[in-house]
Amino acid sequence: MVDKTDLFDKAAPVALKIWLAFLLIFVVLGYPVLASILFGAIAGMAGGMVSAWWATPGGEPIPDANTPLRRVGRRLKQGQEQLRRLPMPFGSPRQRQRYSRPRR
Repeated sequence: MVDKTDLFDKAAPVALKIWLAFLLIFVVLGYPVLASILFGAIAGMAGGMVSAWWATPGGEPIPDANTPLRRVGRRLKQGQEQLRRLPMPFGSPRQRQRYSRPRR
């Protein structure tokens, strides 16, 4: 697991650069200074987090075979298989297709 201070060390320099760039862009576009500082800080934090995530080594987590989502998926698949095995009350779907609508 990666230490939080390591993530901060990776994110802080990039976040400050992005904050400064966005601050200047917003000022040049005519936004008020306080709004430029706020929007620049939000953009800097987001960019810093993405940069730290990108630079952090690691791979895709190994999927656990017994996660709740996989269990639900298996149950749904079993239910579909059981529905396929049930006899059709009015024949197969092809036979029903011939008599699908009454003629007017």
